Amino acid sequence: MTLYHAIETLLVPLIVLACAVSVIARYAPRTRERVKAALAARLGGGAATGWRARLVRWLAPKAAAGCASGCDDGGCNTCGSNTAGTTSGTQDKPAEQVIRFVPKR
Repeated sequence: MTLYHAIETLLVPLIVLACAVSVIARYAPRTRERVKAALAARLGGGAATGWRARLVRWLAPKAAAGCASGCDDGGCNTCGSNTAGTTSGTQDKPAEQVIRFVPKR
């Protein structure tokens, strides 16, 4: 086995793993936050010192609010787009915009 094959054997699975983690983090935010919290707890939680304390602070879940909270049960309608434009009394824009598909000529 040459050096090229050894590097390729290590590098390709690392790239695939990084892509898989990225996809999971994007489409499963609650799972991502649970895993990060579990890792932070295993590293010592609030009692960690030194580099482990910095890593725990980086991994500790942040308080999420609004659209990025991962809330999908319909109970957290805190997005600004849902409530925008209702305070002035006059509505210049409708709440929903209609999309019309026109055939290309």
